[in-house]
Amino acid sequence: MKTQLSERGQVVIPKKIRETIRVSKGDEFEVDIVGDSIVLKPIRRFKAQKWQDYSGIGGDIVDSYLEDKKKEKKHENVYP
Repeated sequence: MKTQLSERGQVVIPKKIRETIRVSKGDEFEVDIVGDSIVLKPIRRFKAQKWQDYSGIGGDIVDSYLEDKKKEKKHENVYP
């Protein structure tokens, strides 16, 4: 598959590839250089839909959840 670099340095990942590796808008990637190639690795994070998803898990993940909620709240109050 082919894609093209835009004037702003953006590259579109073809839909078939996005679906295959299950990534969507807003997902973050680790970017590496291997030889003369650019490698994008999706950063996978656990996202709970409700607080019950966190029951019985370690404190680090709960802390991460609380930090994510603080960031979401902070962004909600920012006007464009």
